[in-house]
Amino acid sequence: MIWWLRSRAVAVLAASTLLTALASLAVGNVEIPVPVLAGQAGKFLLADLITVLPAVLWINGTGRASTASEITAVRPVHRWDTTLAAALATAGLAVTGLAHVVGITGVAVAVGRNIAVYMGIALLLNPIVGPRIAAPLTAVFPLVCAAAGWRSGGGAEPWALILHRPGSAPAFAAGIILLVAGCVVSFLKSPATGALRLRRG
Repeated sequence: MIWWLRSRAVAVLAASTLLTALASLAVGNVEIPVPVLAGQAGKFLLADLITVLPAVLWINGTGRASTASEITAVRPVHRWDTTLAAALATAGLAVTGLAHVVGITGVAVAVGRNIAVYMGIALLLNPIVGPRIAAPLTAVFPLVCAAAGWRSGGGAEPWALILHRPGSAPAFAAGIILLVAGCVVSFLKSPATGALRLRRG
């Protein structure tokens, strides 16, 4: 367990997730100018971008060791990684949920939702394409949303979850569903062979 904690830099991941959430709460309302390729321009907040950091750092941590060597280990390493990702996303949701209840900022719910969305994307991509490809794909997602995630009539496209208004219940629910789906895939899918492994009782 100690080697896993060190190889994944769990303390750094936990701290970076907390700091990302707090920074997003503090400066998340700042708008970033981005070019729009489709539809019309909309608000792209700093909170929509920097909340991708925990997911990218998690992918980086899981990709440090050889997948082939880890999959042959007795310990279910990829399941530990999945649990870590779920814990990080839950921590982000808890911090931002508390900020929302206290009324610190109006973007609190969106910050937690976006952390969950990015982590869900990372969990889905990592066991399928591997960390070297999953990290840049996850990192570029907010830019794709900013450039092509707005409807011509106004509002965000359904798939661009991070752009939806903070109070959007469907977007929040979709973000949680995406996170849960990512956890299921990452928990069952073997990183080396791609075969689904049913949990043994």
